[in-house]
Amino acid sequence: MWLLAVVLVLPLVASLTARGPTAVLHLQTAKTSAAHPLHASGEVTLWCAPDNLQITIRRASFLRKRDKKRFEAQLSENKKNATLTFPSATVGDAGEYTCELDTQHGRLTTQIHLYARPVAVADNEHFTVKDNNEFHLEGERRYVRRGDDVNITCPVFGYPTPGIKWAKDGKPLELSDKVTLEGIAVHITEVDYPHAGLYSCEAINEYTTGGKTSKPLIIIEKMLDVKSELAWIYPLIVIIITLVLLVIIIALCELRKRRQNRQSRYLTQE
Repeated sequence: MWLLAVVLVLPLVASLTARGPTAVLHLQTAKTSAAHPLHASGEVTLWCAPDNLQITIRRASFLRKRDKKRFEAQLSENKKNATLTFPSATVGDAGEYTCELDTQHGRLTTQIHLYARPVAVADNEHFTVKDNNEFHLEGERRYVRRGDDVNITCPVFGYPTPGIKWAKDGKPLELSDKVTLEGIAVHITEVDYPHAGLYSCEAINEYTTGGKTSKPLIIIEKMLDVKSELAWIYPLIVIIITLVLLVIIIALCELRKRRQNRQSRYLTQE
């Protein structure tokens, strides 16, 4: 009899699964940093439950894949639903979570995604909003000496990981032996005058939640100026000229002073 019970229960346990919807962080601005993480506009709640409504939960937790951080879940009164609430969620909370439900029939799991649109990571750079569009940013102007190497970065974060497209002066960036892509950066070897211009990266990701597909994007622009390899000599020339003029002025003043002294002595003798 017990053997028959085992035979009947095993297929049931094997077929048990958990379920839970995706969620989205609603972000109103586009700049974040480790010191000042960007907060969502409201609290965010993740939940999951057994597919079989007769199954009760003994214990539940959410495991974030990116950093392996585990969060204890709150169980509903009837023990059939588990929730995780972020009262003040930040963009760093986005990612893939594994909901783990411990039940009388074993552990049930399901993957839950907390999506976030692309935002700029301003840990080492300063960005300003362009054209009153929070998701169109302008980086600081860069000055590079001709012949040097340079990296132009696109520091963005989002979940799913955003895809990036580069453009220069409004046209798709042309790659060459000297202009290459290294991860999320454009690397220019031995930069020359034609490399100067406005570089822009367009970061976009895509996700579906509640039956609606979104493709949010962010644009970051950076101006690159190329200076002559002899540019350092111009300030030096200005300094030298200034010093020469200063010496001449001092010398002329000294000559004038001596002349006045001689004239004064001559008048006194008379």
